Amino acid sequence: MTVAHGALWTLRLAAAGVFPLLRELRDLSGAAAEAMRAAQRSRLSALLLHAAGQVPYYRSVLADAGVVDGGAVHLDAFERLPLLDKPTIRSRFEDLTSTDAARRRPHTNTSGGSTGEPLRFLQDEATDRWKTATKLLFDGWTGYRRGEPFAILWGASRDLSDTSLRTRIGSSLRNELALNAYLMPESVMDAYLAKLDAFKPRLILAYAQSIYQLALHAQRRGHALTPPRAVMTSATNLEPEMRTTIERVFGAPVFDRYGSREVGDIACVNGDGGCLVVSPLTHYLEVVDEDGRVVPDGTPGELVVTLLSNYSMPLIRYRIGDAGTMGPPSGSSQWPRLTQVLGRVTDIFYTASGDQVYGGYFTRLFYGKSWVAQFQVVQESYAHIVVRVVPRGAVDGNLIDAERLSVTRAVRDAMGADCRVDFLVVDAIEVGPTGKRRYTMSKVGPPR
Repeated sequence: MTVAHGALWTLRLAAAGVFPLLRELRDLSGAAAEAMRAAQRSRLSALLLHAAGQVPYYRSVLADAGVVDGGAVHLDAFERLPLLDKPTIRSRFEDLTSTDAARRRPHTNTSGGSTGEPLRFLQDEATDRWKTATKLLFDGWTGYRRGEPFAILWGASRDLSDTSLRTRIGSSLRNELALNAYLMPESVMDAYLAKLDAFKPRLILAYAQSIYQLALHAQRRGHALTPPRAVMTSATNLEPEMRTTIERVFGAPVFDRYGSREVGDIACVNGDGGCLVVSPLTHYLEVVDEDGRVVPDGTPGELVVTLLSNYSMPLIRYRIGDAGTMGPPSGSSQWPRLTQVLGRVTDIFYTASGDQVYGGYFTRLFYGKSWVAQFQVVQESYAHIVVRVVPRGAVDGNLIDAERLSVTRAVRDAMGADCRVDFLVVDAIEVGPTGKRRYTMSKVGPPR
């Protein structure tokens, strides 16, 4: 049935007008760096002109920054634009809506709300077409072809609980197996392994932490899976140890993908051995310091993104909430490279003196520890860290005492010798509304 599924899904995509956009993306994939930059700058300039003329919020903002003046766009002044954050979108929703949005057939979408109140925003049909084209491009980089068996291990309830006829038809056309990552006790993971064995997906799309958890479970069970062509991870940060384990257990390469509901898929590994490749026709990505100034390649900072396809509610220099680093193009593509995603901005821990410690430092303390089922590290204050650990079955108290001392030393090495460390053994750690479990979280910002 793979051929039939592929043909039917192709007809639906063609009717939606997706393939011309996919061709644009593919044509630009092999372009020289200057051609790529010119195409991206052209799309950015067009969006800014539209925002200056049709979006009340941006009329004064773009003029005050000197970005749009007298119908001319000055991209050299782009960094002067203030960053757009979630509170501004909530309070200025109407002013951020384009005056011609109605003709673009907009619809309301919301963020997952994994770090707080969900954010409401507008998207339109053109945005949806570009989002689909980008997904198809990224899926193609894994070697996956339309109609092949496709499994998704996801946690967003809205995606998995939608039982409308349209959704069910789409799932059938895509030849898709959906598995809920929200709760995964051992009995459920056993069932998932059996379903994957029977379905034999060619591509698995999953929350990084969930497919890692399933891989560890399969490893403990000694369960040999039929290898898919690839595993694509997303939604949560992929650490090196997680990638290694997933690739070993599933017998397939991992293609990490990065994006969000507000702006869609931004970047993906393309298989050339490099880092995440940013889609330049759909996104303009920057790494900035606390003042909104772009930092040099390789320097960690906050990720801000401009979505180039949404004219109903332009998100320009939007604070997506993550930290990372960028680097120059490399490998087989001249597209921009996102060299590292360091996690949520709220995953950055601060000492009282202003030193930064990224969440990955703490997660690595628990990799390879078979007695740990779940863990979470939370910064309550500059000198107070709470570590919660869910043990896997019965664990000897002497082992826990030894681990408590080891983790406490490691935390104090990073946060200071006077840091209070509460090491708590608990029964469970709650997941967020989208099924994501935060490994690390800081409740403080940088000291002033």
